[in-house]
Amino acid sequence: MTEVLIGFLAGYFSGHFGLGGGLITTPAIRLWLGRPALIAVGTPLLVNIPTAIAGAYSYNRKGFIALDLVPPLAISGMVGAVAGALATRFVSGHLILLITAAVIFSLSWRFILRAESAHRSRRVVSRTVLVLSGLGIGVASGFLGLGGGFLLVPFLSLFLGLDMKTTFGTSLAVVGALTIPGVAVHYLLGHVDLNLGALLVIGVIPGALLGSWVAMRLPNRWLRVMFGVLLSLISLYMGYFELTRLVP
Repeated sequence: MTEVLIGFLAGYFSGHFGLGGGLITTPAIRLWLGRPALIAVGTPLLVNIPTAIAGAYSYNRKGFIALDLVPPLAISGMVGAVAGALATRFVSGHLILLITAAVIFSLSWRFILRAESAHRSRRVVSRTVLVLSGLGIGVASGFLGLGGGFLLVPFLSLFLGLDMKTTFGTSLAVVGALTIPGVAVHYLLGHVDLNLGALLVIGVIPGALLGSWVAMRLPNRWLRVMFGVLLSLISLYMGYFELTRLVP
């Protein structure tokens, strides 16, 4: 079925790039399945939970998770996710997805342009910075329905200086936690299709395990370039689709 295939692809790219799967499921639900915009925002959050757990498990087995970063980012992110999800009541679903496309595109070029830079040592920041960053990422996660990985990965890699594999693993561990309250709020708002979510989940777990297995065997430089290109292509396609729906 199409839904299972979408789930597998989302799981693969989630495990490969530490994103939680929303960057694939959100545009796929909207573009391939033709579901309403807010369903495309809320349902991926439900699917992100098993996706993130499966991917994080694989990365943790190889030691690619910065465990000390997970609690402050996850706890504050869960609070922010509730606020972000509630904010969708007051904004058009089309506008949400256009904002998503613009944010993703701007971040993609940070990775593409920095692809050849030398690896930096990890930057030490205060717990307050981590908590505030987690709060902001959580708001974006709940508002845009993308699980937070699209901001966590740039934060962990570009700001904290983690290598790409540890970035992906840590991102998935945080995403698995901060997605939960966002799912609850979107479900209460009627933005979660449980039947669709169940079909997607069938594919995401094997996809996430395969994606993480492949990523851990590639050079960090390749992963950075691939991540930037993926973000750029998805954002352009999503933005074009939503603009054609808004313009008569």
